[in-house]
Amino acid sequence: MKSLFRIGQVAIAECAGAVRSRRVLVILALYLLMAVFCMMWTITILGKMEAELSKMLQLPETEETGIVSATLWKSTPFQAMVRSGLKNDLVYNDIEGRHPVELIYAWFAFMCAPLLAMLVAGNRVADDLKSGAVRYALVRVTRLEWTLGKYCGQVMLVAFALAVSALGAWVVAVFRLSGIGMFELLPAMFDWGFRAGMYALAWLGLALGVSHVTRSGSRASALCLLAIALCAGWPGILKLLSGWLDCQWLDHFDAIVPSSAALSLWRRSFAPLFTGGAHLLTLGLTYLMLGHLVFSRRDA
Repeated sequence: MKSLFRIGQVAIAECAGAVRSRRVLVILALYLLMAVFCMMWTITILGKMEAELSKMLQLPETEETGIVSATLWKSTPFQAMVRSGLKNDLVYNDIEGRHPVELIYAWFAFMCAPLLAMLVAGNRVADDLKSGAVRYALVRVTRLEWTLGKYCGQVMLVAFALAVSALGAWVVAVFRLSGIGMFELLPAMFDWGFRAGMYALAWLGLALGVSHVTRSGSRASALCLLAIALCAGWPGILKLLSGWLDCQWLDHFDAIVPSSAALSLWRRSFAPLFTGGAHLLTLGLTYLMLGHLVFSRRDA
């Protein structure tokens, strides 16, 4: 219990430090601008597409955006096209009937989660190692407690930022789209923000794990970007190696990157959501502990 209390103290200190340095404002701005800009851009494109579609089908023009797209989403041919594109009937069955706007926000949130998590947390440990701030903390806590506390603090900051971004996306949708009730999409936006936060668990662990191996914040950020690129190309690398070496079992190594569990977070039932969340948390802690292993063997 004392160990958990000390981990909590480090996490609170991490959040308090972000508030004092106004870094929390940068985090909020990144997530909020991502959500607002993506929603506004998508709705603008959606309005232009609806205008062209109305002209093509010789429908009466309307200044309201969202009516045609919502109707199109419910059409059988379009649903068949989406089902074919997803290539996963279980995921499609769970998102069928959801409003297109919430799915757009979910897609952008999942797409931006890796980059934003890396930018937010990539240099946190490296900067403390360089400045020597870690030495003051290690007088009161162990190295493992400090590492876990830093991780928990970053999770708390990102969770708050995602909640604010979901609220911002909802505000844009309410004011830019027609046919949406004031509180109709709000629970769904927070739900997708929560799921994106679960996805960020692994990426935050990867960012902090990388940050443990260097004392340079800029070098840690560069390594984080390299890690994102490697994770993005990992399935293709495995497929290429499987073809060259004729080893189909190599495909199972896809599970060591966060994207392997992303589709589970789009499911509505508890079992796949829990399994995917546990997988991502395990990956995040594994990445974190690998970095901590390097940190534990050198002078702070």
